[in-house]
Amino acid sequence: MAAATIASIRADPPDAHPGELGYVTPDGLLIQPEAKPGDGAVHPEDHIAKVFNTHLAGPGHDFALDVRCGALVAELLDADVDVFQSMFILKNPGAWGQPWHQDSHYFNFDHQPQVGLWLAISEATLDNGCLSVLPGSHRLPVQEHHPDARPGANYGYLEIHGVEESAAIPVEMAPGDLLVFHSYLLHKSVDNRSARRREAMVYHYGRAGTVNLAPPAIVAKQARIVHWVPALRRVDRQ
Repeated sequence: MAAATIASIRADPPDAHPGELGYVTPDGLLIQPEAKPGDGAVHPEDHIAKVFNTHLAGPGHDFALDVRCGALVAELLDADVDVFQSMFILKNPGAWGQPWHQDSHYFNFDHQPQVGLWLAISEATLDNGCLSVLPGSHRLPVQEHHPDARPGANYGYLEIHGVEESAAIPVEMAPGDLLVFHSYLLHKSVDNRSARRREAMVYHYGRAGTVNLAPPAIVAKQARIVHWVPALRRVDRQ
């Protein structure tokens, strides 16, 4: 997965798209550069934060549609399920973390919740910016989100104010570990203070037939990174 993603970045590098918050490659990936690349950035991938649409082709597609993933999500949602969004995260040395947020804030769908699968491609540690979660927060409604106030924060970063962090738990992971979580779960990540990149593949699944209730302008904007692909149907589980 990492090799395929990096090859796509190098085939259409960010220096060919100066000043763009995100750009679409010929193979349909949407690449989001870091707002503030680290001082050690040398290769094209060192300047990238996320690569979206990785579930549409290649090894990212194969994993997303693996029947074991589909069966896991279908059991949790008790429904036929689709994978609708994916992103490969390249948390390069020096990259900032993402503040507390809930994924469902970004998904104004008629069927709630969704399920996230967070696959560790490399080791995720406290030093390189692993996730932290707030246990039990999936029982809360979607909270008010505010723009990330840090100058130079990545495009699209939002934050929930006033989170009681004393109960938060860091989720350190080994390569191949899979974190499965409710889309209302409050989670965040910290800065990568290490000398190594933290890589992860993230998928979002929802119930088949879900309707996006966002205003048309938002739906059109999200169409760049939201692509519904059937993952598992009841007939597949019989």
